[in-house]
Amino acid sequence: MNRRAVRPMLLVLLLLVLLCSCVTKMPYGDEQYFQGLGLDGQFVITVNGDLIDKDQYIQSDDAGVNYIKDRMSRLSIALNDNGSDTQAVTTDFSKYDYYGAIEGNFSKTLISGALNLNSLFRSDKDEETGLKFFVDNTSGLQAAVPQKGIILFSSNDVVSNYNQTFVEGRTKLISDEDAAKLASSQIGIFVSNPRTMIDLGLDLTETALSNIDTVLIVMDDDVVSIDFKLKSQDLADSFSVLIKAGYIGNLRKNGQKPDIAELQKMFTQELDKVSVNGMTLPKEQKDAVSEVIEKLLSIL
Repeated sequence: MNRRAVRPMLLVLLLLVLLCSCVTKMPYGDEQYFQGLGLDGQFVITVNGDLIDKDQYIQSDDAGVNYIKDRMSRLSIALNDNGSDTQAVTTDFSKYDYYGAIEGNFSKTLISGALNLNSLFRSDKDEETGLKFFVDNTSGLQAAVPQKGIILFSSNDVVSNYNQTFVEGRTKLISDEDAAKLASSQIGIFVSNPRTMIDLGLDLTETALSNIDTVLIVMDDDVVSIDFKLKSQDLADSFSVLIKAGYIGNLRKNGQKPDIAELQKMFTQELDKVSVNGMTLPKEQKDAVSEVIEKLLSIL
């Protein structure tokens, strides 16, 4: 090969390597994407794609779905119930509006191109932000790829998702301390001023939920830890007694004898924060949580 031809070729290859290896800089800096989620009453779930068994939840013959699944590092979603009949404990989020993001090693050109060619989607553009997005003609699901490494989605308004969660100077709704806990687990859940909760075997009532400021849940396999921040220390005192009694009641219902020393380690309180540490989920609750995660991942 001619040496003069080799040099330009090497330069092109070097340029491609540099372009592919450069770190994507998000407009919200070093924060987690999901810190822009978490308005009052919203149910925020973040799934660590590097820690869970994605094949357990996502089985598909679609090449596009598998491309996203294999490269996904995190799925974060906010569920918003606009109804008035919310129950204290639920596993049915089918009527909830939702929005969030899939993060990973994605090519903006490839994802946008695939959506553009897919006959199930039509393309649109928001004139104010310049955001190009795609709308599923059947479900109304909206998706946008503002830059490589992230796919924004929404059940009905991806532009609002973009404006709330992705732009520079956005409002951070989840603290760095809480975000670090959520990010390091397989599944993290956060709710501010909760109206509902998944079944964790603690017999939470509507009154108990109304006294809670925030709930932070981290799950790894079948072990869960929870931080409840109450609206005052007095409320935390009574709440601590309530959830411990609910847990003991469920143990006895299942024919198990409570271990007092173990319970003292599991249930702790510090001022207005009540924590449940390293609780093993019974099969019934584990199946309920798995069902929720399965439904969320089905958006892929």
